[in-house]
Amino acid sequence: MPWLLAVAVCTFFALFSSDSQAEYSKQEKSYWAFQPISNPQVPETKERGWAHNEIDAFILSSLEANQLTPTQEADRSTLIRRATLDLHGLPPTPEAIARFVNDTSPDAYEKLIDRLLESPRYGERYARHWLDLVRYADSDGFKADVLRPNAWRYRDYVIDSLNHDKPYSRFVKEQIAGDELYPNNDDAKVATGYLRLWPYENNQPDMGRHWEASLDDITDVSGDVFLGMSMKCARCHDHKFDPISQKDYFRFRAFFSAISPWEEVYLGGDAAEQDYQKQFARWYAMTAPIQEEMDSIKADPWEARRQVGYNKLPPYIQEMMEKENRTPYEEQLARFAEKMMNYFATRDYEKSISNEHVQRWHELKKQLAQFDEFKPTEREAVSAVRDVGRTPPHTLLNTENGEEDIAPGYLSILDPGDAKITALDEQIHSTGRRSTLANWLTDNGNPLSNRVMVNRLWQWHFGSGLVNSSNDFGVLGDKPSHPELLDWLTQKFINENWSLKSMHRLIMTSAAYRQGSIRTEADMAEENDPENRLLWKMPVRRMDAEQLRDAMLHVTGEMDLTMGGRAVEEEASTRRSIYVVNKRNKHSTMMNNFDTPDLHNSCHLRDVTTTPIQALALINGTWTLKRAERFAEHLGNIEVQNKKERISIAFQKALGRAPKEDELKEAQAFLELTKDNPQEEREAWVDLCHVLINTNEFIYIN
Repeated sequence: MPWLLAVAVCTFFALFSSDSQAEYSKQEKSYWAFQPISNPQVPETKERGWAHNEIDAFILSSLEANQLTPTQEADRSTLIRRATLDLHGLPPTPEAIARFVNDTSPDAYEKLIDRLLESPRYGERYARHWLDLVRYADSDGFKADVLRPNAWRYRDYVIDSLNHDKPYSRFVKEQIAGDELYPNNDDAKVATGYLRLWPYENNQPDMGRHWEASLDDITDVSGDVFLGMSMKCARCHDHKFDPISQKDYFRFRAFFSAISPWEEVYLGGDAAEQDYQKQFARWYAMTAPIQEEMDSIKADPWEARRQVGYNKLPPYIQEMMEKENRTPYEEQLARFAEKMMNYFATRDYEKSISNEHVQRWHELKKQLAQFDEFKPTEREAVSAVRDVGRTPPHTLLNTENGEEDIAPGYLSILDPGDAKITALDEQIHSTGRRSTLANWLTDNGNPLSNRVMVNRLWQWHFGSGLVNSSNDFGVLGDKPSHPELLDWLTQKFINENWSLKSMHRLIMTSAAYRQGSIRTEADMAEENDPENRLLWKMPVRRMDAEQLRDAMLHVTGEMDLTMGGRAVEEEASTRRSIYVVNKRNKHSTMMNNFDTPDLHNSCHLRDVTTTPIQALALINGTWTLKRAERFAEHLGNIEVQNKKERISIAFQKALGRAPKEDELKEAQAFLELTKDNPQEEREAWVDLCHVLINTNEFIYIN
């Protein structure tokens, strides 16, 4: 496999790694991904009547150059099912299908796309794509895999940002440097949760090593997500394929070097904080004698448990903890150490209260609880980051000449100088490094970040990007199938204020997107372009795990469309899959059987496997069988004239169409076998529903 060869070559050359390149070859400088974004002319084509917008001219031009023709447009019921599953992750209702199919206005399809984009279901669907990229999880990972209580706020932030069509430039800036650029904005506070998504174990005593791994993780993922460049190969040596030096890796990492997890961040602004403090002071005044006595009982066991945590720290961390004046780096590690010590104290201090005080402790807790009605509601806390101060820690690189202190910078092939750090207001106790990076990533002229996002949007609609390797625009990645179209779309994206919805609308209203998935023309398309890179038809795709689960809940009438809030357990809830707990140490569930991503790494494109486990989950799985039962019950509650009408409704709900004549006859004949036994007839309806949600027509999107 090519990637195995790449790993082997990288490993070999790592032994002979040289100093960072000072010059780049003509070939490296001329590589397509590093070129300025061009503004290509829309090509002229022979079959102008096929095109709906400029995208089609580029697609058709390539097809004509290869003696290929596009596939005819899909029928309306196929189009609405495709578009609804694409933008909402749910199948359309029979009512929505009928409304669209019977709409004779010339812009019926365009109005459909607008309706789908205006629905809150859009944000819930497209957030899943972004969360895959940034390796969002509700848990820490490692052995304990503890749930993160406030991680869900970042997930809800992504959903809300997409539904409000927040400009992509603002979306990026808030996640990279929201605390520096928009310090009083609640969205920005939550958005920096992106920088908290690294796997971490809060009872890991070797903070130095763990923090280095976390900074590497942030650097690697940010390179993948925003630049579409695999940075991690340059962590230990100059990249052997792409013009990324080891020094470039640490220049990029230096933008993040000053961050530290921050739990003392609350939503609502100054007014909410003042109101909370006022209520807290009132409650505390009422309970002060009780709390003071409780504090005196708590003090010794609390400190004893903190000491347990302290004793687990390696000597170099203990030494830092004893210092009064710490360096920025020491302050970072000390904050982690404090968190671990408090973890031990919070978890176990009550167990350490001496026997003579236990009874009194519980009496005091009961007394305190009598004042709960006066206790203020806990503030909405955010898992955020801030810099440890205005002075950053050093970013050091070991070279032949000793340690070199590395300043923040970009890929040298694009900008070889040190980054000019944004000056911040004196009231913002931060370095300004991340603001500088965020502004560079969203600059109109950035040749990587803008192309990368447009390519992702294309991939999410067609199953593969114009560049197939959407996380790797480097030499080992794929070349663009339509380079001029990629640049034209990128310019369009920038000119329209980075509006994601505008790009969705443009792509989905193209003739290329509206093509059928079944090729009836007798030509050489399969032979000349077997991977359909030139898009002579619309690819057929299997539903991903979330689409499959949500589609089942949707057609059975069970789905709970409540939005936002804490994550729920997959098998105990009927809420949308975007709200299901994502644990890094995954266990076997229906969704995880269908290729949910590894939550430790950025996932740009999910695997699509076919396994016996999947077949068993659909045929014999308890969850799926329960959906068939609920589907049958749902159908039974609908008033109909006869069985024929009920069968038709079942097909319409599951497959978006009425049954064909032979299907209707077979279903009727099957149900007739049990007409004299109500219990068996009920089970027969369950079996029919089970068959429908197991069909390829239900599971695949044409």
